[in-house]
Amino acid sequence: MASSISYLLGAIISASAVNQYMLLFGRCLVGFGFGFTGASTAVYIAECAPVRMRGKLIGLSQPFLTIGILSATIFAGVFSYDTINGWRYMWAFQGIWSVIQFTGLLFMPESPRWLIQKSQFGEGKIALAKLRHGSNVEEEFNEIKKNCEEDMKNSENLGSFQTFVKMMQTQPVRRALLVGCGIQLFAQFSGANTIIYYSGIIIKMAGVGDVSTAIWNSVIINCINLLFAIIGVWLVDLVGRRKLAISGLIGLAFSTCCLATTFLMAIKHTPAVTYNSGQYNSSCMTHSLCSDCVHDPNCGFCYSSNENNMNATCLPSDPKLWQTSAVGACNSTTAMQTASLKWVIDYCPVSFSWVAVVGLAFFLVFYAPTMGPLPWTINAEIYPLWARSTGNGLAAATCWLCNLINSVSFLSLSEAINSYGVFYLLSFMAVSGALFCYFLLPETKGKSLEAIEILFMKDRKKLGNDEQQDLNDQY
Repeated sequence: MASSISYLLGAIISASAVNQYMLLFGRCLVGFGFGFTGASTAVYIAECAPVRMRGKLIGLSQPFLTIGILSATIFAGVFSYDTINGWRYMWAFQGIWSVIQFTGLLFMPESPRWLIQKSQFGEGKIALAKLRHGSNVEEEFNEIKKNCEEDMKNSENLGSFQTFVKMMQTQPVRRALLVGCGIQLFAQFSGANTIIYYSGIIIKMAGVGDVSTAIWNSVIINCINLLFAIIGVWLVDLVGRRKLAISGLIGLAFSTCCLATTFLMAIKHTPAVTYNSGQYNSSCMTHSLCSDCVHDPNCGFCYSSNENNMNATCLPSDPKLWQTSAVGACNSTTAMQTASLKWVIDYCPVSFSWVAVVGLAFFLVFYAPTMGPLPWTINAEIYPLWARSTGNGLAAATCWLCNLINSVSFLSLSEAINSYGVFYLLSFMAVSGALFCYFLLPETKGKSLEAIEILFMKDRKKLGNDEQQDLNDQY
């Protein structure tokens, strides 16, 4: 509920911002709200859901997240035609969802495990019965109560820092924390949210010129994201967490490698500068290729829209108006329309930009059912009750810290090592993540939260099929 309030305040402040500081403050509030949601949602679902449905219910958060991303992209496309106030409408739109979320949470019970842990046994049994539609919950209640009492003895009412220290001193929990934070790290550094955030820019970088067209292409891609996120809800309990994570990361490595190759080919086939009058004293006059021209932050590419006979030149960009050049044929939108000229500063026109759209689509085909929901599902399952909140909080912090690093560095890295270099790097990280999961991640499908603790007390090589079956029979 606190996240809903943070979302709403952030939306109001962002939409009404009169300077960059006010906008930044509003976005920070939204970020805090997202942090609250990310740290608590999967834990709440895991503690409330029956064992047989836990994976599916946690996985459902990913399709709903994808619906949010899709709706945001659609509205971004609609508002992109209003170049003056469109961004204000886009920020204000998110406030509607925060009100809906807050209203829905008013009707949700508290986590039965949390209530029982706080010795509120009557309220815990009522909450559990409400979640099980009034069925007999005595056996499940007693099992939860027993495990909570054991965890309370182990934790000795420790604070967050003492809990973290105890986690580091307890080998199975330390290993669980390594797996939980590691899978969040590799999910982010294999592309994940960065590609979703920058899908419109990536499509532009591949050669799609119009901003609105790039955004609507992103809508198509996010529809694919939604479809496969829904499929992932079914796959998570059918295939299992471990196999799904490894196969998903291998798929991400393949798709990001394809994207990297597309950008590399775009540079190999970049248009040449065909005209240079030499009358402007600028470093832009030294560039002979479009890729070199747009890579220079002070230059842009001015070219004829007739692709059969392209006439192009590299001109200084206008620091106050990115839509035109500072001098030359593209220094006026009116003149550009009259002469059928186009001005670009962040991509080069190519004939195979559709390949990047296909590459993005394949990325989401692999990402949406695997590394989208799985890190949250796995983290909600692998910690004992006394360490669950702290473990999930640390994993969520790892996720959003890596997400921040990705978001801040993506455009800078694209300039430093070029776009294809960034995607080859993401492909390498995805392969590393697959190896990480192969050696360290046990299968948690079909296990109770209490049985999962036992998995981390064993070496990875000892977790054979027979022992997995023994655990199933025991719990």
